[in-house]
Amino acid sequence: MKQICTILKMFALVLSLSGTNAFLPLQTKRKSDIQHPIRQSQPWYLAARYGPVSDDEFVEVPKEDSFAQKKERYRILLDSILAVRDPQHVPSLLAKDMDLLLTMTGNDGSRIAQDIVDETRSQGGDELASKMEEAIDLTLTFAEDFVNQASKIDKHNKELLGKILRTMSAKEPSSRKREESLDDLFSKERENLTAGFLRHVEGECERIAAAPQMTKESARLLETLRIIQARVVEELGDDLGEAAQVLGQLIGYESSAERLAVLEAGLTVRGMSFARELKELTAEALDGFQRVTAAKPDPELVEIVQEIDRNLLSYLEDNSKFE
Repeated sequence: MKQICTILKMFALVLSLSGTNAFLPLQTKRKSDIQHPIRQSQPWYLAARYGPVSDDEFVEVPKEDSFAQKKERYRILLDSILAVRDPQHVPSLLAKDMDLLLTMTGNDGSRIAQDIVDETRSQGGDELASKMEEAIDLTLTFAEDFVNQASKIDKHNKELLGKILRTMSAKEPSSRKREESLDDLFSKERENLTAGFLRHVEGECERIAAAPQMTKESARLLETLRIIQARVVEELGDDLGEAAQVLGQLIGYESSAERLAVLEAGLTVRGMSFARELKELTAEALDGFQRVTAAKPDPELVEIVQEIDRNLLSYLEDNSKFE
C-alpha cells in the first residue's frame, strides 16, 4: 500500500505540472460548497487572480454526470484498480478518469462511495469490502495530491505574472530602465519560466479575449499579456535549442506542402547533423505521445509530427550513402 501511495503522489505531481486538467469542462462553485466524498478536503480549483487567494475566492470544478452515471464509472474504476497486479499501473488508471475524480465532491460522492462499499460487503463479504475501501482511499489520495500540487503551481504562476506586470508598469525614469528591470526579473525567475507558466498566460489571454465586452483596459492588458507570452516563448526557446525551435515552427504551418517545403529547404542548408538532431526530437515526441495516458494528444498534432519524422527518416536514408 505504501508503494502505491508513493507512486500516486509522484504521478499527481507530474499531472499537475503538465496541465492535464486543461481539458476538463468547468463550471463555477463556491469553495464552501465543495466537500471530500468521505472527508473535508482543500479547495479544488482557485479562481484566476494575480496574487494571494482569499477565502472568498470562487473555484472551478468539472461538470458532473448524473448520479447513476458517476456511480457506474466509479465502480468500474475501482474494479480495475482491484484487478491490477502491478501497483505502478494504478496511476495511469486514475489519470484516465481524473475528470470523474474531480467531481466526486459533496453528498453525491459520499453516497456513491458508501453505496459501493455496502453493495460489495453484501455480495462479497467484509474482506472484499475492506479492499474496496482501500481502493476508494487511493482514488481520494490521488485526487487530493493532484489538486494540492495544481493549486500550488497555479498560485505560483499568478504571483509570477503579477511580478512581471508590476515591473512592466513601474514608473521608471526611462523605458530603457524599465526594460533593464524586466530583464533582471526574467533572469532571476528563469527556472520558473516554464511551459506551465506559458499555458497560464495563454489561459489569461483566452479569458480576456472571450469576455462579452472588451474595454480599453482589458484590451491593453491583453496586449501586455501577449508581449509577456512572446518574451517567455523566447526564453524557453533559448533553453530548448535551435532544433526544438525549428520543430516548433514546422508544426505551426497549417499547410502540409508548405511545411515539407520549408523542412526540405532547411535540410539542404543545414545538412545531416541537423537532420539527425531533428529526428531525435520527433522520435522522442512520438514516444511521449504513446506514453501519455492522462489525456490523448491532439490527433492532428500527432499526424504532423509523424509526417515530419517520416520525411526526416527518408532524408537520412537517402543521404547517408554520400557521407
